[in-house]
Parts: sequence; C-alpha cells; structure tokens
Amino acid sequence: MRRGALLTTGGALVLAGVLAWPAAGQPAPSEAGRQTHGWQDAGERRGPQRMRGMRGQRGMRGAHRRGVAGIPLRQLDLSDAQRQQVRSIIEARRADFRSVGERLRAAARAQHEAVTRVPVDENEVRARANELAAVQADMAVLRARVHEQVYQVLTPEQQTKLQSLRAEREKRRAERAERMKQRLEQRRQQRAPQQP
Repeated sequence: MRRGALLTTGGALVLAGVLAWPAAGQPAPSEAGRQTHGWQDAGERRGPQRMRGMRGQRGMRGAHRRGVAGIPLRQLDLSDAQRQQVRSIIEARRADFRSVGERLRAAARAQHEAVTRVPVDENEVRARANELAAVQADMAVLRARVHEQVYQVLTPEQQTKLQSLRAEREKRRAERAERMKQRLEQRRQQRAPQQP
C-alpha cells in the first residue's frame, strides 16, 4: 500500500513538473535540445527536419547523425551561403520525400500483411515484395539526387575532406565487424562441448 502511494505521488510530481515547466519561462526539455542544434537562431527549429526513430520518437536518426543525404555537413564547416543552399535543396525536395515515404510505409505494411496471412499466398507475397522494392528504389534515386545536389555545393577542399571522413567511417565499420566476428567465434568455442 505504501509503495503504491509513493508511486502515485511520484507520478503526480513528475506530471506537475512537466506541466509547470513552460510557466517557469524555460523551454521544454525537447525544445531545449533543439535549441543547441543546427543552423538557425536560438528559439527557432534548427537544422533539417529529423526523421522519427523507433516508436515515433525523434532520435539520433536521420539528419543529425548522418547529415543530409549521407553527408556529415557539420564536420565540413559550411559557410552561411552553403548552408542556405543546402536548406533550399532540402525544402525543394521535402514534398517528394514525404510522398515517397508514405508510399514506402504503405508498401511495407502491405508486404507485412501478405507475409503474415495464413494460408500463405506466394503470388501475393511476391507481388507485395516487388512493390516494396520498387518504392525503395524510388527512395534511393531521390536520395542520390539530393546527395548529388548537396555535393555540388561543397568546395573541392570540402569534397576531399568528405572522402577522408567516409574512408575513416568505413574503416571503423570494418573494425567493428571484425570485433563482432571475433566475439561470435569466442562464444561458439565456449559453447562447444569440451573434447577429452
């Protein structure tokens, strides 16, 4: 009984704090994080629109982590003019990304429904898988076009730096894969019955 009362009281205090936060003149925690992030003046939404992560939360996915079209712009020290050009490219393609994204979600949902339907209709599964692949190809082409446009905004020095950043990232990825492979092999050896 006492623990339940404490949990109820604690929940009420947390809720009161969240509701009182704007009254105190402070930005909400989600807004505070955005204010230190991106290209615009304080108080405005910063940086390109971030993609929603797992379960719909905004997270470290999309523009923040990988940059725009796979280009880590923060590490390339863009000028104000370059930032504006990138913003224009993103804005020009925003509706396209939204449209293809909606098609992608619908195709993935349709494929999932076909795969989980009992009894299995192989022709239906193949048709939904082909539709999903076609929409994924559309998204890949759209991303490639944006990548090309953003890449052309970069100076030759920035393009060179981008290539070295990509090489470093690929090296780290290969090292992680090798470590993972070694750990898996060690686990297999530990699980294998001991030979007398």
